[in-house]
Amino acid sequence: MTTRALLALFALGLCGCQLERAPERRSINSYLADERDLANVRRIMILPFTSEDGVLADRERIRDSFVNELQKLRRFEIVPLPERADEDDTLNASLRRGKLSTDAFVKLCNRYNLDGVYVGNITAWRPYLPPHLGLRTQLLSVHSGSTVWAVDAMYDSSDRATVSDLRHYHERVSAADGTLHGWEMNTLAPTKFASYVAYRFVGTWVED
Repeated sequence: MTTRALLALFALGLCGCQLERAPERRSINSYLADERDLANVRRIMILPFTSEDGVLADRERIRDSFVNELQKLRRFEIVPLPERADEDDTLNASLRRGKLSTDAFVKLCNRYNLDGVYVGNITAWRPYLPPHLGLRTQLLSVHSGSTVWAVDAMYDSSDRATVSDLRHYHERVSAADGTLHGWEMNTLAPTKFASYVAYRFVGTWVED
């Protein structure tokens, strides 16, 4: 092989290295209220998640992923769900209509001595390859009577930005937990993918 050919191959190798970008964490749409409104919200209940019409999702499994991540945050006292509370259904139904039922919200908080409730609505769900999960979550404060934390995002593993984010998550989180397999393992099991999305959502809580 001539010197010119060797140089050409070397140059191609350099180009390939330059094209390989390090995994990046993608941005996520979120809102966090003034810290004075956040300070009073300590004792919360995570209501059963709802889903958009036509979206068939394992709502309990996805909610469990969020419960686990919120507990790791060590910021809230999470009150267990009652076996049955009529206010749950009324509150979630009103949120789906776009207008919070203040009466149901206040009754629920008074009954269980809550500072607020955490609600989630699943907007998209595909558990098989390539999985995706879209959600809108809100933390509602009974003290301010408004949303103090909101996140709205879709994670689709067929999207380049999500794949890069998954690799970033694997290198910094799941691999650190002792996972020996590659980042793709987070796409093979619905529970793992839901845990990844929950981690990203909860990670938007940043207080000064």
